[in-house]
Amino acid sequence: MSGFRAGDKTVEIDGKTYRLRLSVSALAQIADAFEADTPKVLADRLRRATLADWNLILRCVAVPPFATPLSRIEMETVLPSLSALLTEGLRA
Repeated sequence: MSGFRAGDKTVEIDGKTYRLRLSVSALAQIADAFEADTPKVLADRLRRATLADWNLILRCVAVPPFATPLSRIEMETVLPSLSALLTEGLRA
């Protein structure tokens, strides 16, 4: 994968490697989708995120774009990397 940047994570889904990147654009897409007009509202929403929410977040941060929603079992393997990406990215 070219273009790897500090903070990026990689995950494998169905034998294909995806890069996860929390860009400003991805963060704006997530905030817009959650109708979060403040960081506190976004943080509150992330604390109670559903499977559908995590799939939305994955679509915003995955390179190449990820279109097919993951099942709960599939998300269990991706969630640690996805959570770390958000935690580290929002802390910076």
